[in-house]
Amino acid sequence: MYNEFFNGSQEQFEKFVAPARKFNNATLDHVAKLVEYQISLFRSYSEISIEQMRAMQTVTDPKSFQAYMTAQAEATKSLSEKVAKDANELVELQRGYAEEVQKLSEEGLATVTSIDPAKTRKTA
Repeated sequence: MYNEFFNGSQEQFEKFVAPARKFNNATLDHVAKLVEYQISLFRSYSEISIEQMRAMQTVTDPKSFQAYMTAQAEATKSLSEKVAKDANELVELQRGYAEEVQKLSEEGLATVTSIDPAKTRKTA
């Protein structure tokens, strides 16, 4: 008699927490993707900065200074394009997560509302 009650309760509990587990897994996956993305951005922007500092070291006279300044205009343009591209990638990453959470919320709501509390009580 009690075994049936506990088995029914266990089954209901598993159905109840399953949506939360799915949400937690989705969130952990998203955080891992964000961390990887941030690390790649840090590496990329660091390389750009170091490259620009090395380029500055080549300035030895007015002619090389002029070449450096011309290159800086192109570097600034490339950097602004990269920033825009990176921002769009981040937006897409966030959008994908938001859509997944929305889907999981709808599934979770359907699961939770389908749980019959009377079923657990009847087996007792």
